[in-house]
Amino acid sequence: MEAERLTLSIEGNDCPALSWGEGPLVLALHGFPDLPLTWRHQGPAFAKAGFRLVAPTLRGYAPSLRLPDVRVATLARDTLSQLEQLGGGPAVILGHDWGAVIATAAASLGGPARVRALVTLAVPHLGGALGALLHHPAQLLRSGYMLRFQREAAARAWLGAGDLDGVRALWARWSPGYTPEPEALDAVLDALRSPEALTATTAYYRQAVRPGAGESWRLMLGQVPCPALLLMGEDDGCIGWDFARRSAKPALFPAGLTVTGLPNAGHFAHQERPDEVNTAALAWLQRLGQSAHSHSGEP
Repeated sequence: MEAERLTLSIEGNDCPALSWGEGPLVLALHGFPDLPLTWRHQGPAFAKAGFRLVAPTLRGYAPSLRLPDVRVATLARDTLSQLEQLGGGPAVILGHDWGAVIATAAASLGGPARVRALVTLAVPHLGGALGALLHHPAQLLRSGYMLRFQREAAARAWLGAGDLDGVRALWARWSPGYTPEPEALDAVLDALRSPEALTATTAYYRQAVRPGAGESWRLMLGQVPCPALLLMGEDDGCIGWDFARRSAKPALFPAGLTVTGLPNAGHFAHQERPDEVNTAALAWLQRLGQSAHSHSGEP
């Protein structure tokens, strides 16, 4: 199934997006370094299950979206605004990597009236992750690239060396043994070739720890009021599986949290093992009564 291309808005700026299917809305947020095309295997599967999956471009990843503010609270508001642009009403949010962080913040900010279920991949709730570091200090080494990204010039130099060798290295390290489909990785490389793109997309890491991030951290560390599913590749080279499991704190999820590991999958599990990811996510939604059929108005 081919994706439909559409344009959403972020503060009046064009936001390219991909859409599959018709039905109850699933908003799918990509991560770093990635694009909406990352959901090319989920879109058709969710459409077949009766959903409409829409994948917008995040701030920084398109020339029209080189906006200075990429704080998580701002990105969460972008997400809730796009839910309204797509019809409003409670929706499912699906997020990978930074998209998982933003999706979690949006669920916290919007409440169950806006977000009825949350599915995240590759990044656990940061409220539990900070404590888990005490038991899994090796995660600090995995996350060492974040320190490099604190200096704008260093981030550009490392990622942009050669033919974006740093971007390629992250994909290879985070999903060991996985050979990305050329269409996916080439699109990411093309989107990040300019210094402006590298600056904008790595600004997420800098603004998270700069003055003015207080509201973002309150959202990232706060409770999630809707049911949540965390899917983790057990071979993830970015966020360790054992670390992610220890990060799962039921107190942060009063409506319930399910954690599922995916064997033989890394950080980009939804691309590496799309059938397993789709089956796990759709079955979980079905068990919740959050299937497309249950929200279609049909008997």
